[in-house]
Amino acid sequence: MASVTLSRISKRYQEATVLREISLEIADREFMILVGPSGCGKSTLLRMIAGLEDITEGEILIDGKIVNHLAPRDREIAMVFQDYALYPHMTVAENMSFGLRLRSVAKSEIDRRVEEAAGILQIKNLLKRTPRQLSGGQRQRVAIGRAIVRKPKAFLFDEPLSNLDAKLREEMRIEIAKLHQRLGATIIYVTHDQVEAMTLGSRMAVMNGGIIQQVGTPAEAFSRPANHFVAGFIGSPTMNFIAGALEGGTFKSPDLGFPLPGARAAGPVILGVRPEGICVDKSDGASLSEPVPAVIEVVELLGYKRNLYLKAGDKRLLATVDASFGGKPGDTVSMRFQIAGIHLFDQETKARIG
Repeated sequence: MASVTLSRISKRYQEATVLREISLEIADREFMILVGPSGCGKSTLLRMIAGLEDITEGEILIDGKIVNHLAPRDREIAMVFQDYALYPHMTVAENMSFGLRLRSVAKSEIDRRVEEAAGILQIKNLLKRTPRQLSGGQRQRVAIGRAIVRKPKAFLFDEPLSNLDAKLREEMRIEIAKLHQRLGATIIYVTHDQVEAMTLGSRMAVMNGGIIQQVGTPAEAFSRPANHFVAGFIGSPTMNFIAGALEGGTFKSPDLGFPLPGARAAGPVILGVRPEGICVDKSDGASLSEPVPAVIEVVELLGYKRNLYLKAGDKRLLATVDASFGGKPGDTVSMRFQIAGIHLFDQETKARIG
């Protein structure tokens, strides 16, 4: 395996700049997630690492070697695509071995690698089938197997689970995590899916508008988002935001306000609080803000929890509570914020300030 280094990578199409001076260090054997909304440049960046897109500016290094001008086949990487990209007229074994046969690898070695990869992915019984005889999950396993047999320095995954249903996505997510543990592989994985981003990677790079907004562990991006965008993008349901101002250690906004112990900033801010950080009809437990009256507009039962859509004055907020909560639409409740769960962002720069 190998490290991958991106140094001030930019990509422009005529007048449009889609990536702006991206720098990122991906360690040997690391599982790095590139996550962001559609159009943020994450798939373009992955294709540039693979050599499928030209670089406008900057350098890409694999294992310390600049690969900007190397053809994809010479970069010693393997890419797993969203649409599987399997040859319909070939068997599973032939699809998995196709790249090795192009490189004139000995047949005995090809058979050994295919058998080994099929064992890892539990598809030995499928080797003689063609893609049309396989389910979506099985086809994705074959595409991953085709990458494994090449023994690349790094694996690149471009939203590989987006075509699968929810149950298959969950199963394949577990399989990819186990694959990383077993192979100790360097993996760069593109997704817009919250669950994949939070559960798979050892670190994530959150992207928006062709720029990396934050790099860190999933826990860091969730608990200490670098800015307003990361706070709103990471986490499901999304964070609640309230525009207001800090004055003398008190947060003030039309229709609600309360002291924020320890808050040192002053002036216009955006207060962020996750749905699970809003307590309804509760006054004990963690340090809580002063109560604010709110009206329940909608209640969603999600098995072990309920989502409450609340209206406080002209502000609409989402709170996540225990499924045993008995409130119903139209009820007036007492809403409090967990002080430790409050995030503050500068209204102008959108950067985190507390």
